[in-house]
Amino acid sequence: MPSCFSLPVAPVLLLTLTGVLLSSCSSPSPATSETAPAAGVTSQPSPQFPLGGKVDSLNGIAGHTFGQPLSAFPKMRLLPPSPGALTRTYEYEGSEGWFGKHHKQVRTQFYYFLNGKFCRFMALGDPTVLRPEATYLFGPGQAQGKYRLFWEGSRARAAYSEQASGLGMEGQFDVLSKDLEAEQAAQVQAKLKAENAQ
Repeated sequence: MPSCFSLPVAPVLLLTLTGVLLSSCSSPSPATSETAPAAGVTSQPSPQFPLGGKVDSLNGIAGHTFGQPLSAFPKMRLLPPSPGALTRTYEYEGSEGWFGKHHKQVRTQFYYFLNGKFCRFMALGDPTVLRPEATYLFGPGQAQGKYRLFWEGSRARAAYSEQASGLGMEGQFDVLSKDLEAEQAAQVQAKLKAENAQ
């Protein structure tokens, strides 16, 4: 199984490009204020992340937030780790949960943990189920062609894509924590630095 943030090359590139495009295309609104919101008032998503408000507010998936321990996730089966992987990947074996009502159409659900903390979710299945669920949860997203959607927040990001599989199409839906992604990158950097010092 790939590491926590080893998305296929195209989605990773598109996620990166989406962040660059969103930050370069957004312009400050004349109504925005530099002052902090009043006590008890929820601030709106930053204009830099216009499509990431919902992915940030959920900061995980329905029922689970990023950073939760493995003990909060029932019916999981540990998959063999990839060589050098910092994360552990578990496959959900139940029929409840986020896609419980669609477990026949969304048979594959992976949960990734970094240092015992939930850091990424990935589902594979019928695009006629996955795409509507993704847009219901996070809104319309930023389209990149006909078969890709992205949601970029300041704390989390999500991506949906479709590709040919057998005689039909397969959907892939990813949601990941940017904080834990940064933590993993720091661990990789520290490991490389230690190896180079030897």
